[in-house]
Amino acid sequence: MKKHIRLLIGMFVFLAAFSCAAGAQRQDLDLSVSDNRIVTIDYTLYVDGNTVAETTRGKSPLIYVQGSGQLMESLEKNIEGMKKEQKKNIVLKPEEAFGNVRKDYFVEVSLDKIPEEYRTEGSELKVLGKDGKPIKCKVDKIKKEKAVLDFNHSLAGKTLRYKVEIKDVKDKMQFG
Repeated sequence: MKKHIRLLIGMFVFLAAFSCAAGAQRQDLDLSVSDNRIVTIDYTLYVDGNTVAETTRGKSPLIYVQGSGQLMESLEKNIEGMKKEQKKNIVLKPEEAFGNVRKDYFVEVSLDKIPEEYRTEGSELKVLGKDGKPIKCKVDKIKKEKAVLDFNHSLAGKTLRYKVEIKDVKDKMQFG
């Protein structure tokens, strides 16, 4: 009788452990991208049609926490609900990405304020903002004694296309 009870208890423990492990595996497979989940993606960013601006292909994938503001809000919204191994093409209009080109972000400065090596149109440089922090800009035009600097983001005014693949989704609680 004791043998049968031990055998039944052993089978019960085995089945319970197997069931929990299978349930945990199913839970991992069923996780979709939602706030506070750790998401691993591969992506390629295309600008102006098929020009590759940036990619993780052949490199380390991007790992971020959904809803934490690490990605553009519009990109996160498009990834929301996707599951592991899912792929998606996401098109963002300028106003959903880095905004339209703003004319008030073009500033004319005296040419002598620009170091000589940057006195060509298209040169990128950093200048100090009012708060003392560096700000990226591009030399848009060179005039006789003036330079026009463009402080717009380099992707402002552009439609962006992301080709995204979800590599993994984990519950943040798994990592304490």
